Amino acid sequence: MKSIIKNPMKWLTLSLVVISFQSIILAEGDNDKVGSSAFKFLNIQTDAHSAALGGLSAQASGANALFSNPSGIAGSDGMGFTAGMTQWLVETQIMNVGFVMPMMGGVVGLSMVSVDYGDIMESGWAGTTEFVFEPNQGAFTATDMSLQASFAKSLSDKFSLGGTAKRVSQAIDEVNLSGFAFDIGTQFDTGYRNIKMGAVISNFGKDLASQADEGANYAEFPAMSLPMTFSFGVTGEAIAGLNVGLNVLKQADMEQEFILNGEYAVSIASLRFSYNLNNPQQDVSFGAGVNLGSISTNIAMTNTKHFGSVMRFGLGYNF
Repeated sequence: MKSIIKNPMKWLTLSLVVISFQSIILAEGDNDKVGSSAFKFLNIQTDAHSAALGGLSAQASGANALFSNPSGIAGSDGMGFTAGMTQWLVETQIMNVGFVMPMMGGVVGLSMVSVDYGDIMESGWAGTTEFVFEPNQGAFTATDMSLQASFAKSLSDKFSLGGTAKRVSQAIDEVNLSGFAFDIGTQFDTGYRNIKMGAVISNFGKDLASQADEGANYAEFPAMSLPMTFSFGVTGEAIAGLNVGLNVLKQADMEQEFILNGEYAVSIASLRFSYNLNNPQQDVSFGAGVNLGSISTNIAMTNTKHFGSVMRFGLGYNF
């Protein structure tokens, strides 16, 4: 065991083999799984920095890493706080908050993601012999929540490993559903031209039983799987101040996606861009960030094909 810890390349190889094997499993049966996953809000990028680059598997760091790759919090030297807001589609609002602190021989993180879908119009059918559609029969609400605890540790100056446990819940009118999900991630810094790699399996766990009436058969109300996702990223310095990278994203119920990105840093400011080669529904993202020592701010805009732009805002503070 000690020899493995002393050689981070062995850890990296083992981790990437396991994670890559998982991605092959996820790649099968895409068309059969569309719409079958519960808690799809877990697939939404809530961090503005991550959204602008199409993912931060390789370079996530500090409290922001709680929402991208938990291994990224391992490099935190002190306490850190982050909070963000996403103005999602159709007046849906997502809030996220996270805190990290070095302890227990590594770094511990606590975070939360909350989704508010606003008021949704009720409608129905009236009549006994001739049914008539009746809209505007009041309203109901829907919310999602993920409470998360993370731990990460640097196994060397180049390699880190981290994990997250999540308590996820969903409420639609008077129907509630809850369960547990888990993330595990790794990061590796090659030490050459700022080239970094990272890999994450997120949202894996036990299938959730649907809220079905007694006596209902399985075919009518099948169990729902979690939105398990594999992501891999690599980034490096192309020229002074400009880092470019590639992210590979594979959700259990969606096609595999390849995302190109770039980030150019000038003094305290950074400009960001990403292009998704496989998802025309959300293909282009832009963003910017300002780092004023212990305080950082981020903003991102993602273009969508049919619903306008999605805006994200983030604020971070290091103690």
